Amino acid sequence: MATIVQHKRDVSRLEDYLEAIYNLNEEKGYVSTADVSERLVVKPPTASNMIKSLADKGYLEHEKYRGMRLTASGEKIARSVIKRHRVISNLISMLGVDDVTAFVDTEGIEHHVHPSTLRKFERLAEYLHNNPQILRAIREYTG
Repeated sequence: MATIVQHKRDVSRLEDYLEAIYNLNEEKGYVSTADVSERLVVKPPTASNMIKSLADKGYLEHEKYRGMRLTASGEKIARSVIKRHRVISNLISMLGVDDVTAFVDTEGIEHHVHPSTLRKFERLAEYLHNNPQILRAIREYTG
């Protein structure tokens, strides 16, 4: 059981790094180890070690002192995490959860939700968006 939990933590960490690198590249056009370290609030050596590991696994290309870019497989994972984040955050926010709590909850859920559950969340959010009277009733009921 401990091995499964550690594996999930490792996957979550990997996904957080890929998501951060993708977003930083979109925002700035380039990504440095210092950027990643700052974004994920980790020490630079911690970020360097993970970046090396991601490069070794084929998720990114990294040239020391020149920055990094995601490979096709790294970008695919990053986009998947970003989509999960968006879907979960949207649904939680629609329910009237405050922004800070919605962010924290989304970060906690996004790495653990099954793809079929995510599809149901997405369809539910779409349904609530198209039926605002039902969304209002849910918000009133849940307080």
